[in-house]
Amino acid sequence: MSNFEGMEDLLQDFLVEAGELLAGVDNKLIDLEQNPCDHALLNEIFRGFHTIKGGAGFLNATELVTLCHLTENLFDRLRKNELQVTGETMDVILAATASVRGMFDMLERGLQPSPADPALLDDLKAALAGQAPAASGTPGQAAPPEIASAVASPIIAGDGGPDWNTLFAAIATPQAAAPAAAAAPAARPESTGVAEKTPDAIVNAAIGRRAGDKPGAIAPAGRRDSEKARDTSIRVDTVRLDQVLNLSGEIGLTKNRLNALRTDIISGRTDTETLHALDQAISQLDLLVSDMQNAVMKTRMQPVGRLFQKYPRIARDLARSLGKDVELLLIGEETEIDKTMIDDLGDPIIHLIRNAVDHGIESPEERRAGGKPAKSHVRLEARQEGDHIVILIADDGRGMNPERLRAKAVEKGLITIDEANAMDERQSFELILLPGFSTKDVASDVSGRGVGMDVVKTNIQRMKGSIAIKSSAGRGSTFVISLPLTLAILPVLLVQLGDQPFAVPLSLVREIMPIQPAAIQEVGGRATMVVRGEVLPMYPLAHLLGWPAERPPGFGVLMQTSEHSSFIVAIDGFMGREDAVIKSLDDFRPKGVSGVTTLSNGKIVLILDMKELFAMCGHMRGVPRSAFFPVEERVAAAG
Repeated sequence: MSNFEGMEDLLQDFLVEAGELLAGVDNKLIDLEQNPCDHALLNEIFRGFHTIKGGAGFLNATELVTLCHLTENLFDRLRKNELQVTGETMDVILAATASVRGMFDMLERGLQPSPADPALLDDLKAALAGQAPAASGTPGQAAPPEIASAVASPIIAGDGGPDWNTLFAAIATPQAAAPAAAAAPAARPESTGVAEKTPDAIVNAAIGRRAGDKPGAIAPAGRRDSEKARDTSIRVDTVRLDQVLNLSGEIGLTKNRLNALRTDIISGRTDTETLHALDQAISQLDLLVSDMQNAVMKTRMQPVGRLFQKYPRIARDLARSLGKDVELLLIGEETEIDKTMIDDLGDPIIHLIRNAVDHGIESPEERRAGGKPAKSHVRLEARQEGDHIVILIADDGRGMNPERLRAKAVEKGLITIDEANAMDERQSFELILLPGFSTKDVASDVSGRGVGMDVVKTNIQRMKGSIAIKSSAGRGSTFVISLPLTLAILPVLLVQLGDQPFAVPLSLVREIMPIQPAAIQEVGGRATMVVRGEVLPMYPLAHLLGWPAERPPGFGVLMQTSEHSSFIVAIDGFMGREDAVIKSLDDFRPKGVSGVTTLSNGKIVLILDMKELFAMCGHMRGVPRSAFFPVEERVAAAG
């Protein structure tokens, strides 16, 4: 049962606004650590806590008010120059914001927040008094007194086992257990500093993730429908909504015009003027529908800065736990991307930032010995390139050694020695994306299990994107993620295999060319074709789909899946370009198929996932020239 009967709307409004305020406060705290004398920042953070406290007061969330009041008082003294910003003070303040976020989680479940950790409150009071805190506060709430007393004083029966009757009484009637709990000396909960937190605890403190928020996890039963609705809601600029409204009005007028023309034609008016007016009305409707489609898609677009603002604190806390000095630089926060992709990008970027801070960045001593400044930088950048969004994560650390990567992969049995010898630098860097690959011999809390980068690759591919890796020894590494602007509409090229049409993403297509059988050559047992002096591998679409070849291919589609990977897919014909509205196959999705779309003639067409098709067919080995011709032609040629 909710503790906020009749206040649900007020509670949801508070959680939305307070959540955004707290995210902004976290970012400003990171900036404040770099500029401790910035009074504008101190005033903004003070106002943030004051506003959250005021909203919590309306909801009678007393424990949240208490925590915010203490933190607000601390910032009041800091902005009046009565206290100085120190690293220890910042740790306590960041622990307070983490505890506030934990209280937000309880409010989302319709519960009044539990009291903050007494150790955290003591540290805040010590900092407020100008004393060094005993240790940085740990985020989270204290256990209820009855549970804490049970933990502090185990109920043991005479035979050394648990006294079940007493334990049941303590749980069923906690009030009766209170005097006994009061008699026991209260132990001060241990307080954990940033350096002692696990990376998962750092991430949880920064973004408030719960068990149910992990990919694939089921939301807890207590989660209410209103919370789920809030998770899927977005904020839309009213200018964009006005544009949709205006376009809908224009479409309505055009519909009325078409109805009038339809009446004229049915009544027998088929003169040139009527047909010309019909053509104009249809052209106008086509233009308006396209504009409406674009306008609706823009309502789904959100600034990527809403995602990026979570990461400076994660990088800061993780670096402190590893004894490193790292600053995360955010660039292109105004770049817009589809809301669903923002939600799915969270985990991959967290893994890449953790990878950069742990693997990429050297210790301050190692950096100074190498002639670098002790302070390192990790750059998180977003920009739009054509119909794609590019997200870049770069560090100025030690970089990667291709030879060491190949040796590690062979040692772990992921590739053979022959495969390692045949790899170039780019392929060597991509080894880190393999499941089970890690350069660390011993797994730590941060990394070493060989799953992080595999998660990155899997999630990016699920969003129809790609990831490229560049690195230079001693200068750092760069990870470039390329994603489509939206997952709802996909420009495709319609190709034919016999009479059956298929759709392939237009973003992969570089060129369409006719194929003459004599132009198909075989090099090292692999079919190839020379295009403007470049020898490219060839693959029949029928072979990729597991279909028999019924006729020699008539056309080739030159495709490029990455900067260094180009190939030709042989097809029977093509039908042109189309903007496909993707319908996902949630219940059943065959391998190599990313979705379906419906053509203007009502025909259903499969949208092929070319990267998955090649992975299934082992495209690195290639196919022989004979795979392009029907069995009859091969037998005749042999005879």
